Amino acid sequence: MMQAIDLLGYSAGLIVVLSMLPQVWKSWKTKSTKDISLGRYLSYSFGLVLWIAYAIIIGNGPVATMNALGLLLALSILWLKLRYG
Repeated sequence: MMQAIDLLGYSAGLIVVLSMLPQVWKSWKTKSTKDISLGRYLSYSFGLVLWIAYAIIIGNGPVATMNALGLLLALSILWLKLRYG
């Protein structure tokens, strides 16, 4: 059974990941990323990679999983920025 602390971690991570969806959707739909900072998403993606590595080292599934999902969304924004930006 999932521990309450893990449920808290997954819940927090889900909220953070879901908060990125409107930007991804809008960028994908409009093919416009002119107002998105490339530096912000580069540094954010690098930070997520470090969080994932940290979570794997300490064996924290919720942190690793949710940051991996966040990284996928951040990388999609980066891809859109490089393609349309």
